[in-house]
Amino acid sequence: MVLEQFLHKRTVRRHLPFLFLLSFFFVLVAYGVQHVFFPDQTLTTVLLATILLVPSLHHLIIVEETIERSGSKHFFHKHKTIFRSYLGAFFGILAGFLTLGILDPAALSYQHYQLQASHLKPELITTFLANFQPTPDAALGLFSSNLEYLLIGLLVSLAYGAGSIFLVAYNASFFAAFVLQLFMRFAEAKTLTIVSLSHLLPESAGFILTAIAGATLSRALIKEKWGSQPFRNVLQNCFLLLILGIACILIAAFVETYVTAAVFKQMIG
Repeated sequence: MVLEQFLHKRTVRRHLPFLFLLSFFFVLVAYGVQHVFFPDQTLTTVLLATILLVPSLHHLIIVEETIERSGSKHFFHKHKTIFRSYLGAFFGILAGFLTLGILDPAALSYQHYQLQASHLKPELITTFLANFQPTPDAALGLFSSNLEYLLIGLLVSLAYGAGSIFLVAYNASFFAAFVLQLFMRFAEAKTLTIVSLSHLLPESAGFILTAIAGATLSRALIKEKWGSQPFRNVLQNCFLLLILGIACILIAAFVETYVTAAVFKQMIG
């Protein structure tokens, strides 16, 4: 694409603020295209934003796979560029969808409908306020549900490589819709949002790490010789990323059960 030729890969790789602004801009562009060509398909905005981001993030996946070929020594230092870049993309997408949701609530109609039919369904809130008790079983139930989505996300990442940014964009769009729902429903929305961040951020980090792992392994499966030392190094690093991702959603499940849910029950009960 023409824009991709304009954006130097070193710029994409080195600057978290740049990825933030680029992702924010792409969400707005995707919304404009969706509004003109697919006015009744609001989820299309997520897909179009993904398509726009893939070429830029493809540079990162190439660099990441090259780095991981050398092994897992200095793991966090060597991976900080792609961690920072994906975080920049996530927060840029999140800011973009929050902006769209404020200016045009219909832009997140699909996400709002799904939330109202599940997590924020009035009947479920009533039952939660009456019966919920934080227990390890409740936390493990949340963890197992998120783990299922995480593993499905890993398979998607393996299939689509850098297109795994769709998982990040999809998650960010629901994050934005959830925050907006809180402000529409509850007077204590600001406090509830801050408390929700305690589990939403590690949960999102888990999906980001999985997207990176799947995309990197996807490239290695194509480029590297199976069974070779570089391939084993990439596989080992991707396994570590996946374990970190699983650890993040496990922490998020317990925080949601014992912190977020308790505060919600106290403030809106």
